[in-house]
Amino acid sequence: MKIITQISVFDYSEIEILGDLERCKLLIENVPDEKIVNKLTEIRGKGRNEYPIIPLWNSILIMPLIECSTVEQLRRELSRNRDLRKICGFDDYNYYFGKSKLVPPPKAYTTLIKHLKEIEPMLKECFYELREFMYENLKDFGSNVGEDGKIFLSRAIGYNKEGKMEDSRCDMDADFTIKEYYYKDKDGVTQSKKKKFFGYRYHLLADVDYELPIDYTVTKASVGERKQLLKKLNEMDLNKREKIKTLSADKGYDGEDLIKEIKKYGIKPIIDIKNQWKDGEKTKQYKDTNIVYTYDGDVYYVDDKGEKNSMKYLGYDKIKDKLRYGYNNKVYSIELSTDERIFTPIARNSNKWKKIYNKRTALERINGRLDRDFNLENNKVRGLKKATVIIDIMMIGMMAMAKGHIINNRLENIRKLKSA
Repeated sequence: MKIITQISVFDYSEIEILGDLERCKLLIENVPDEKIVNKLTEIRGKGRNEYPIIPLWNSILIMPLIECSTVEQLRRELSRNRDLRKICGFDDYNYYFGKSKLVPPPKAYTTLIKHLKEIEPMLKECFYELREFMYENLKDFGSNVGEDGKIFLSRAIGYNKEGKMEDSRCDMDADFTIKEYYYKDKDGVTQSKKKKFFGYRYHLLADVDYELPIDYTVTKASVGERKQLLKKLNEMDLNKREKIKTLSADKGYDGEDLIKEIKKYGIKPIIDIKNQWKDGEKTKQYKDTNIVYTYDGDVYYVDDKGEKNSMKYLGYDKIKDKLRYGYNNKVYSIELSTDERIFTPIARNSNKWKKIYNKRTALERINGRLDRDFNLENNKVRGLKKATVIIDIMMIGMMAMAKGHIINNRLENIRKLKSA
């Protein structure tokens, strides 16, 4: 039986400091793409052998890494960068293009992208194969997860007030959505602002300890985030779902229905909460007791003088589904069913809840990498299938580089042990 030594430390930032060519090489060498290459070769069939599949596919894989958002930009970069052509494998296929043509014509790329849209499920399977490597090699991978959605724009301008496109670059797959942003003003008060977008949204479930994706879906921009999270959880392999201990998300995912579904799977929800109480309502009384609580989970005991006293959180009684609090040497219990948005298995006002929730910033860093390192913010697309292929390629790229980095570090550690 093969014994795999799992590692518990992985830092994606070590990949970010590599040069562009190093990262491209790391990506290409670690993508399990044999099935994809074979299928693309099969689709091309016995027609004109006008382009080599492997280097063309490799150049599509690294396209986001070298900040190329169009085929024209990619071909220009390949034409002037011999090392890049060599990494992709074009040096072995010069006879296809002739001495004056260093890279395939635009039509070759157009054809390949068309075929990639046709076999998109195979791209997702490639991602899942890389994900399996993480489950096997990273200790407790998939235990603490987070969910977030991110909008990216369509190449088309959008619809006008009459519901018609404002120009000929139509995109009937994309749609409008309004995103609300929260921020604190100079007085520390939480404020919000809204912005309108036309495009798509990817919904990302990620490991917040290792900052790596676990699953994702791509939809039009208006599709609800909570439904996509439940879809991923419902479709996830049982053994992988059972690994999940906590799931964190921002207040956009707040909802009693979602929290109940998450708890059904034995997962502890760590989801920020919206204030849905009436204006001016500060606290509510817990049943017919001296205990009151706030909308965000702070719990107090009201003494005979009418003063509120903070109660100490003592833990969660899983059997009775109650939170335990202490005050003045007495223990009190609060049923989670009172309000499952406010009262969760890990109490909202506990340090443990805050520590786990703060890990959710891993989602923001992943989104930042897709924008910055994979050029998503400049990669406007048209059509849901193409949007999905682009996200597939970026997720595959991120995971392939992580895989290569893990393997290289393990070999380096083995070399150090042998030389010691």
